[in-house]
Amino acid sequence: MSSSVRRLTAVVLIALVPRVVAAIALGNGFHFADEAEYADTARRLLSGEGFGETYGRVPGYPALLALLAAPAPETVLWLRLAQAVVAAVGAAVTFVAADRLMGRTAAVAAAVIYALDPLLVVAAGLLYPEAVAAVLMVGVVLVAWEAAHRDSPVLAASAGSLLGLLALLRPIALVVVPVVAAWVLFATDARPARRALHAILVGLACLLVLAPWTYRSYRVHGRLIPVSLAGTRGASVSPGEIEQRGVAGALMDKARTEPLALASRMAREFGHFWELVPSRLVTDDPARREALHRGDPRLPTQPSFSRSLRDAVSAASFGIELLLALGGLVLLWRDRRREAVLLAAVVLAYALGHSLFVGKLRYRITVLPLLLLFAGAAASALYAAIRGRLAARGA
Repeated sequence: MSSSVRRLTAVVLIALVPRVVAAIALGNGFHFADEAEYADTARRLLSGEGFGETYGRVPGYPALLALLAAPAPETVLWLRLAQAVVAAVGAAVTFVAADRLMGRTAAVAAAVIYALDPLLVVAAGLLYPEAVAAVLMVGVVLVAWEAAHRDSPVLAASAGSLLGLLALLRPIALVVVPVVAAWVLFATDARPARRALHAILVGLACLLVLAPWTYRSYRVHGRLIPVSLAGTRGASVSPGEIEQRGVAGALMDKARTEPLALASRMAREFGHFWELVPSRLVTDDPARREALHRGDPRLPTQPSFSRSLRDAVSAASFGIELLLALGGLVLLWRDRRREAVLLAAVVLAYALGHSLFVGKLRYRITVLPLLLLFAGAAASALYAAIRGRLAARGA
């Protein structure tokens, strides 16, 4: 076994152990209403009943759960464990991405932080699409970088295909498509026509992946809609405006007629996206927990986590990671500007996209590994500085 394979195996195992523990601790029941809906939809898919006309959430996640659930379709714990394995593989993807973009030492640091980050560990056990979306997001960045570095149209199309799959898990990822296409356009060292081909392939491949679900939605609803309308309920425009003009049209009209109101709301939601502790969990409210339990007796009436411990761990871990990420951004901007622009632009576009609707700590999970790439760069620089100082003292 080569040293690279051993290294990747090690980081996956480091990531897998806490995720399996979290999955077992979360158990065989549901903690949130969304978990139950995703699992129920996955079982319908396995039984051949399809999504059903009333299903309004993302299609990619229940489809993935259906694949994972095949060996034990009625066991929620099996789903949690299977997803934990998928999320643990994200440590290897993070390592490879950081190694290619930043170097080996930063890769080790980023992968270890990914493996042990409390939010990513718990997310791997919860039946939400963010944990898998986070793995795909790192893959998008890695493949886009390789496409530009190798001047490869095939890899550019692959990046677009991954973006399409990501959008089937988290529709707001569609705002990342033009960002990745533009970066590939300007970062590829080739003739202008060939660079334009790369950018076009990113967008075209994404559209091709989305085409089957778009066609299905048109057949069911009689009109073109985003991947899912579930996330548009919190938009700064009314459902009637969305029905009349579409999501993009309604938001553009809002920006034209009430720019200050829209900007103010986006600023508030942007802050919630980056909050240190979750402030918008429905299950933090006892009355809402009771109401959810009455709607689905499988849901608990007691909180699933100690709120004080959860908030303390969240604030401490993300606070440290955010400081490291900011330091890593400065370092990369100085030494590897193309890579810094790619990572920062994707993270910022995703955060701003959510700010148009609703910002929550949970939604940050999808781009958290990209922040950890920055954090890995800063951690490796700190390690080198400390090691150099200790060596100087020893001399």
